[in-house]
Amino acid sequence: MLPVKQIIPPLTLHATDGRTVHAWDFKQKKNLVIVFLDADCELCEGFLRRLKENAADLHTKESVALVVYLETPLRAIADGLPAEIVVGSDVPGRGVCAFLGEEALSSRGLGRRGVFVTDRYGELAAQWIAKDHELPAVGEILACLSHLESIC
Repeated sequence: MLPVKQIIPPLTLHATDGRTVHAWDFKQKKNLVIVFLDADCELCEGFLRRLKENAADLHTKESVALVVYLETPLRAIADGLPAEIVVGSDVPGRGVCAFLGEEALSSRGLGRRGVFVTDRYGELAAQWIAKDHELPAVGEILACLSHLESIC
């Protein structure tokens, strides 16, 4: 686990629209929700769908969600997503290992999923690491973001 109240490691995401997005692109601008999911997984797709349903709350809380897949996700996953949700890949797996640990990568792909919330300065506020698909409820993530907004 990453130490809470410390600056997160670098993260580069190759977005489905061709952009290269860095977590630091949002420094001093937006709180971040960084989510590591599996492609071709119904439970992960359901989590992304719930996140999309709450995109207006992300906007209100001046936040952006970076949704990271180990492989390049299908363009259909990103179609229709609001600007508050950026979907892409970390094909080399550097970000996956930095956030979830070396053991997160397995021969079958992503062996661990996780959600990380940072303030607008890149300081880790909360994290949930799941070996299976025990990701937090979106409401729990939004509550963390509300707390960040109240202390900033």
